Amino acid sequence: MRGFVVRKAAPTDAPEVNALLSEWFDWRPKSGRLRTVRRAIRNGEILVAQTDSEVIGFIHYVMHEDIIDGGLNTFISAFYVSSDYRNKGIGSHLLEEAISDSLSRGVVEIETSTIHSRAKRFYEKHHFKQTFGDIGEVFLELDINEYSKVKSGTGKKSLRP
Repeated sequence: MRGFVVRKAAPTDAPEVNALLSEWFDWRPKSGRLRTVRRAIRNGEILVAQTDSEVIGFIHYVMHEDIIDGGLNTFISAFYVSSDYRNKGIGSHLLEEAISDSLSRGVVEIETSTIHSRAKRFYEKHHFKQTFGDIGEVFLELDINEYSKVKSGTGKKSLRP
């Protein structure tokens, strides 16, 4: 799909990200998660996909020091594209930008988890591998070596549909 951009979320995006959270979880609490969305935006942890007039998706990822991996780690904790805009490459673009930002900041691992088989397949298409989880939730890690080969042109798989 043409006509959208992916960028770091700005403070003015908080109400739209909050509305997307409400759409995703089909909840309408009075305050939603506006306070935590604003904090994540201040911390530079949210990217948004935007058309000319509205925010249509977002990805939230947190970077933290991980003693097991021995370095900086990224965990993708929330990722949503409004239903009218799915299957148009927007989610792939959001994920690619989050990966690129994380790698440019020196992460040694990028992880996520999901309970949805469709999301699992999406992540696997983007070189994430299941690490463990047969308890309803699966944990996935980006195969950074495979990803880097594909991005540099020395790998076989295409990241774009």
